[in-house]
Amino acid sequence: MSNQENISGIHNWCDRWCKKCPYIARCAVGERELDMLEQEQKGIKPDFWEGIKEQFTKSIELIDELAKEKGIDLNAIPDEEWDKINQEKEEQRLEGENHPISKLSGQYPKDCERILDSKFIQEKYEVELNKFDLGLEDEAYQNLNKFKEAIEIIRWYMFFIPAKCNRLMMENMDKEFEDTEFPPEERSYNGTAKITLISIERSIAAWGLLFRFFPDHQDEILPLLALLQKLQKMIHTEFPDAMKFIRPGFDE
Repeated sequence: MSNQENISGIHNWCDRWCKKCPYIARCAVGERELDMLEQEQKGIKPDFWEGIKEQFTKSIELIDELAKEKGIDLNAIPDEEWDKINQEKEEQRLEGENHPISKLSGQYPKDCERILDSKFIQEKYEVELNKFDLGLEDEAYQNLNKFKEAIEIIRWYMFFIPAKCNRLMMENMDKEFEDTEFPPEERSYNGTAKITLISIERSIAAWGLLFRFFPDHQDEILPLLALLQKLQKMIHTEFPDAMKFIRPGFDE
């Protein structure tokens, strides 16, 4: 980390929404994001993939360095060992994907897109925009902002939630080890569960706002709210200590 004030590990259990994060200047990932934003404001368009390539090269160099220090030959792993590792990873992936939490979360973005692409969503936005243009500033401005914010939150988390749920069920395989090695507030699967639950809570709040905005379409929105609440309960049941996890920076 180039900044000594950076919070170690803060990016491991966040929602990756750097522009909304109050700790962006104290995060190694956020620093990179800020640098890119500053360059864009100056009219410079940094090559995103070149930046990723640079980070990849640095990571490989760091891994090689650490391996040498510990006397590990990364090229000495026999083919049969790699085959065994790959087979175990594939079995874990399939088991994780077939878990009810993963399956339910996988349905969520499909249902989201169906509602967000509905005609009534666009019509509502245009109505509120017209009110604002007509000079009904206070109420229209507030409604427009709330409406846009709700849509923004839903869109940000609609793919984040299933991705985290899949990762969560993969990490679930290691619960037995971590249960004995670390207290609840330090177990990585609880950290993943916690940020997933936070994302679900924020999505429920956003859908709740749209639910009130569209009294004539509540029957269409209600199943989404029910899905999220069911997912929330399932995660709480599977990971009862999730909210005890201390995320660096956020919960300290």
